[in-house]
Amino acid sequence: MELNDLRIFRCVTVAGSMSEAARIMGYAQSNITERIRLLEQELTVKLFERTNRGVKLLPEGEKLLGYATIILAQIDEIEMHYKKLPIKIGCTQTIASNYFEMTDIINYQPALELLIYTTDRLEAMYGKKELDVLITNKMTSFKNNVLLSETVGWLSVTGAQDIYLMSRDKECPYRKMMLSLINPQTCKIVEVDSIYLMIDLIKKGAGRSILPKRFFQEKQNQSLCFTKIEQQVPIYIVGNERNVYHVRLFLEHSNGLRWRGFDLCE
Repeated sequence: MELNDLRIFRCVTVAGSMSEAARIMGYAQSNITERIRLLEQELTVKLFERTNRGVKLLPEGEKLLGYATIILAQIDEIEMHYKKLPIKIGCTQTIASNYFEMTDIINYQPALELLIYTTDRLEAMYGKKELDVLITNKMTSFKNNVLLSETVGWLSVTGAQDIYLMSRDKECPYRKMMLSLINPQTCKIVEVDSIYLMIDLIKKGAGRSILPKRFFQEKQNQSLCFTKIEQQVPIYIVGNERNVYHVRLFLEHSNGLRWRGFDLCE
């Protein structure tokens, strides 16, 4: 049995299917299926029940998951002890504001380092191996996995001016969503450079915008009105399986969110 077999097994368990685990780890599905088959053959037990909706852990699989969690955690501790390097996470301003509380990052183990830039710059940094993990709400040129799906909607105050506030960034997903729901030829649009300036303008009744629900949930913004829309914005993550795993654990710890497969549930 190899350590990577345990990582594959854990990923299949969390993902809930062989195909999803293959996508997350960047392997062919046939490779994932074969490694699980060989693992079951070596242990002489069935670990999963195969269904048309994916896989479900059997009792022996539950036992192995307990062992695998302990073993892989110890391996991670060994690597972090000798490397003593933080996991460098690059993300955009909006994602940092919504999901990465700095007081939680400071004391978290393994150590995390957050770098906040535009997606273009983050993508260049990841390509130069200056980042371990890249999180963005835009597709990149790397292998993109969906980390979570974000609930979004209109943020405004009662009696707000009939003005639409949007990012100056033409690739911003919130901007694109807004343009798909209004008539840009007849609506008054104001472009804004900073998310914080945009929220300040919204509070002053200077306009409205489509933004993540999490901004509305912040205590200082609960006087605003939030109207949910059907569409969601995917948040993408790029990085190796071990680093992605630690980012997911941090998000659970810091945000109090539950994992359903690889979607965070509020």
